[in-house]
Amino acid sequence: MVRVTLRGVHRVKSGKKAYHYAYRGGPCFWRSDKGPGLEGSAEYLAALAACAPGPDVHAGKFAQLVAWFVGSGDFKALSPRTQKDMQTSIHHPRNGILAKWGSAPQTLFNDARVRPAAIRWRDNIGGKVGHDRMAHLRRIVGWAYDTGHLREHRLLNIKATYKADRAEIVWSDEEIEAFVKGAPEHVSRIVIAATETGFRPGDLHILSAFHVQKTSEGRRIVIRTSKRKRIAAVPVTDRMAELLDAQKAERILTTSQGQPWGNKNYLGDAVSTWRDRLELRTELRLQDCRGTAATRWLNHGLELREIATIMGWSIKHASEVIERYVALHPSMTDGVLRRIRENDAATKAVKSAVKTPTLHKGK
Repeated sequence: MVRVTLRGVHRVKSGKKAYHYAYRGGPCFWRSDKGPGLEGSAEYLAALAACAPGPDVHAGKFAQLVAWFVGSGDFKALSPRTQKDMQTSIHHPRNGILAKWGSAPQTLFNDARVRPAAIRWRDNIGGKVGHDRMAHLRRIVGWAYDTGHLREHRLLNIKATYKADRAEIVWSDEEIEAFVKGAPEHVSRIVIAATETGFRPGDLHILSAFHVQKTSEGRRIVIRTSKRKRIAAVPVTDRMAELLDAQKAERILTTSQGQPWGNKNYLGDAVSTWRDRLELRTELRLQDCRGTAATRWLNHGLELREIATIMGWSIKHASEVIERYVALHPSMTDGVLRRIRENDAATKAVKSAVKTPTLHKGK
């Protein structure tokens, strides 16, 4: 019996199932749970032969851009977990990126009409899966735009419809230090700035020396926030001061080449990539650094109402985030919980005074 190694077959596992494609980005010709025969059988080889591509089968199609992206250094630099998730989004036979967009001409993604079409595709899938499919498609399109394969990036800043309850997800001090120690400096600066200011990725992206002001006590950062368009003023902590003093460009956060990040989404992508490489909790995201900053401000004496105003949160949400952080760090329990309870007691007293009428005894 001669064993033959088949070249060009691309295998993708999804749970207990396996999907076999005639080539990377090609059609699925066999499934482990519903195939015409065993792998290597005559039926299997016949199905593979029927899908044999010509030399230019992908020329000018979006599938060609997908194949180039998967073979690029940008994709290979992603964590194994992220690569696996992207491969699932790309190759899913029912609602994957190639199933929907693979045969479309590349020029379609220069056309403004692709944006609403992509949103409909995401919404038809729905939930977190739809959210992830769109995020992965957007990353491929962003790479194609950055490398000059596309003239336009029509999928920028698409609002997410899926929003997980992340009130209980915060970075611990140990996780922050492990990230700062293990990630490259230009990436670790992102997490430092986020945990010391509480700014959203959109505000971190544009943060520059222009936003830093001197005060009688030191320095503060004053910025008009990207989400609510209001003025936020945050004191510069000692650690943030070290980051500011070490900056070498006008922008506070830059790439390894010293250039501004091309888009706010790239900040979160960089943090997630190094989070996975350093084997930190997969739940952690850049935006979760805000809860850590809020807790530190409370521990430094700010009132819960002040923090909620700065963060754009309700007092209830701010309290939930901070109590979760305290649960992870018992050493902070006394000071932080005391302040939370003081704020809660004061709020209840005000409500009670408003709701309870004064009774006057009749003569």
